[in-house]
Amino acid sequence: MDSSCSCSRKRFVGGLAAVAAALGIPRAARAAAGGSYATRELWLERADSGAQLVAPFCLDGKTLYLPGYYKLCEMLRDAHVSWKRGAKYIDVRLIQALWEVQLYFWRDGIHAPLVIHSGYRSPETNAATEGAARNSLHMWGMAADFHIPGVSIEDLWQASAACPLSGGVGYYPEGWVHLDVGARRYWAD
Repeated sequence: MDSSCSCSRKRFVGGLAAVAAALGIPRAARAAAGGSYATRELWLERADSGAQLVAPFCLDGKTLYLPGYYKLCEMLRDAHVSWKRGAKYIDVRLIQALWEVQLYFWRDGIHAPLVIHSGYRSPETNAATEGAARNSLHMWGMAADFHIPGVSIEDLWQASAACPLSGGVGYYPEGWVHLDVGARRYWAD
C-alpha cells in the first residue's frame, strides 16, 4: 500500500466543519468551541466482548470531563490481566484523535462505534501479542487498534492518517487500523 494519502488534512478539517454545519450547531457555539463540537462523545465497542459505551470526554470544547474520560479509559483497558494491571489512564490526545476519526465518518452518514481490538496493553499482554513492538505505545496508553463497521480498512487508514493528531498509522488487512499519538509514521502489514 502506498503511504501517500488522497485524504488531505484540509479535507479532514473541512469534513469536521461540514458535520457541525449539517447538524445545525449555531455558528457562535462552533466558534466558542474552536470550530468543532463543544460536547465531544466517543462511541466505543470492545471486539472481544461486544460491550458498548458512549461517553463524553469534553462538554465545553476545551475542558476534560473526568467522569466520561474515566469510563473511556475503562473501556480501553487491558482485559487480559487483572483490573489492577490492566487499568491505565489513556492519553487524552488519543481519545481526541479517535473522536475526530469517528466524527469524520459521520459526515458520510456512518454512525457506528469504533470497534476496539486493542487499547492499553500491559507488558505481559504486549509480550504475548504476535508482532507487537517491544516498547509499543499501547503500553503507554497512546495507541489503539480498531475498525468501524461499514468502513473499508483503506478508507479508515486514510482518514486516520489525515487526522491532525495522528502519529503512527498502521494498515492491517486482517481488519483493523492502528492509530497512535507518537511520532508521525505510516506502515502496512
